[in-house]
Amino acid sequence: MSATAALDRLAMRARPEGTPIMHQRWENLLFLHWSIDPNVLRTALPSELELDTFEDKAWIGITPFALTNVHLTSMPPIPGLNAFEEINVRTCVHYRGIPGIWFFSLDASKVIPAVAARTFFLLPYFKAQVKFEQTAPEFHFSSARIGLPAAHFRATWRTGVRLRDPDLESLAFFLVERYCYFAVQEGAVYATRIYHHPWILDEATVQSHTSTMIGATGIPEPGAAPLAYFSRELEVDIWKPASASSLLVT
Repeated sequence: MSATAALDRLAMRARPEGTPIMHQRWENLLFLHWSIDPNVLRTALPSELELDTFEDKAWIGITPFALTNVHLTSMPPIPGLNAFEEINVRTCVHYRGIPGIWFFSLDASKVIPAVAARTFFLLPYFKAQVKFEQTAPEFHFSSARIGLPAAHFRATWRTGVRLRDPDLESLAFFLVERYCYFAVQEGAVYATRIYHHPWILDEATVQSHTSTMIGATGIPEPGAAPLAYFSRELEVDIWKPASASSLLVT
């Protein structure tokens, strides 16, 4: 990474100005990442965004996890709507030097949060049947999308030792330390900022894994074993979507 890119990545970890509109707790996150041909991913992205690469390699990821304590910051949690499971497919992008995430899909276990997120946060959410459980020392996550394009995921994994904080120049930092996502609507680029403590990562060993989540986006499913990390829990604040141009330094 260039020095400028490194500075931009650190700057995005600062708490945004203003008041967040939503709070969530993210629990038991499994990060699965595969290296993929940059040309394949570039053609799958909106032209307004640029693919972010690490040592000339592009990466695509799948992240299953649980959300709890979900609520607008102006309201208490609503029973029945304040917790659900999610699995997303994403890649690393940047907009005029601002690093972030592009979501190809997000599948949620409850329909109301999925519809609300699709409408307000401009995200491609789908409803899915999800089962997520821990049987010490293993985690089990399975998801089957309701509707088209069909997609399913199943994985079992174990966690390992706590890893040291990833260095700024490391692949782990590049993959997980991202504090906004982009959405494109009618040619306009929107950014949604998030804020949380830097990621605390553990080793993860994937015992078994089958998936059509990436293939459902039109991108070929990777054939290699994924690079895997695990994170136990994070408290997260989320801001409302805004023009990505507002993040540019003038």
